[in-house]
Amino acid sequence: MNKEIILESLTRALESWVRNASAEQLWQVHQAGGLGASVHAESDIVQVRVALGGPRNALFDIGKTDGRLPVTEAFLGKSVATWGTPPPQGSPEREQWFLSNELAQEHARQYLAAEIGEKREVLAHFVDDWITRQGGAGSL
Repeated sequence: MNKEIILESLTRALESWVRNASAEQLWQVHQAGGLGASVHAESDIVQVRVALGGPRNALFDIGKTDGRLPVTEAFLGKSVATWGTPPPQGSPEREQWFLSNELAQEHARQYLAAEIGEKREVLAHFVDDWITRQGGAGSL
């Protein structure tokens, strides 16, 4: 088993999680981070499960914006799309607005997907930590 195979499996699992996350899960990551993953590698088979919560790790802050709304492709070329004015940051209404706004959710998905693509070194650090916990590369 090599590091690159584990890294690619982790990347695919994160991308799948982003595509399938509920609005509530997206909101949680957008607000506070919290992504984690468990890896099981045996022979040439790698299984990665992405989840929210758990111990702080290298993936924890991916996607975290503290509720700010970064510009992504969701807003480019959509001259007729209405974003609306989001409620003030930190207000309970802002969460309800996000949970009911499909464009905001798509925006959060795009941002998370971009973060995963751009932060390959963070993913590699997570894999290195996992290898170390397994007893080093010699045990792979």
